[in-house]
Amino acid sequence: MYNENFRKLVEECSNDTYIGRGNPNAKILFVGQEYSKPNENAEFDAKYWKDKIAKNERVYLKHLKRKEDKGQHTWKIYQKLYDFIFEKESTNEFDFEEEVFTTEMNDNPALKNIDAQKRKDFKINLQNRKNTFINSDFIKQFPVVVLACSHYITPNEFCEIFDVEFLPQGKKYPNDDSNSMTNHFWTHYNKNGNEPKLVIHTQQLSGYISKDFLETMGKVIREFLQNNTTISKESL
Repeated sequence: MYNENFRKLVEECSNDTYIGRGNPNAKILFVGQEYSKPNENAEFDAKYWKDKIAKNERVYLKHLKRKEDKGQHTWKIYQKLYDFIFEKESTNEFDFEEEVFTTEMNDNPALKNIDAQKRKDFKINLQNRKNTFINSDFIKQFPVVVLACSHYITPNEFCEIFDVEFLPQGKKYPNDDSNSMTNHFWTHYNKNGNEPKLVIHTQQLSGYISKDFLETMGKVIREFLQNNTTISKESL
């Protein structure tokens, strides 16, 4: 049920290390900046996953949308992107975790990014997580990686981790000369054609994100998965 790379990562992490949520066997990974709820770490830390692995127990991957879920802006955007990738109609459920695994670049919760960045240990903790967790075989196994974490990771860093080429003149939406991360994304592809990989670098997916932006990104991901025969397309 749980692949070897995931088992190894969970086992090597301290119990309070935030791992993430969703389907560890998915083909798509979403990486945000940091989670906002302090209790989410305990819900999806290494201790939580070690227990699931030991019991060979599945995690429930569907959740009903509730009117009171006003603060889950990122979930709503992840769901919209997921619907565009798989050309699904919107429903009353959050079900993107069935085909996606999600984690955070920074594993220290904060309601606002600016608050997280004010902490004196922010930079060193972020770098340590990139050097270890983000650089793990589990994180690198995903054919599609959406780095929705803006400046939390640099092109040099993610190109080295994921073995992709930095293409400053590659796919960018909208296709203009602005260097702003707002409503822009850049696509990067791996150097080794035998192991196709797409890495998208963009802003944190929260707040206002246009439908056209998500639809365009979803199409790029869908076509990449469809065009690479070495990636299972059972769900496409």
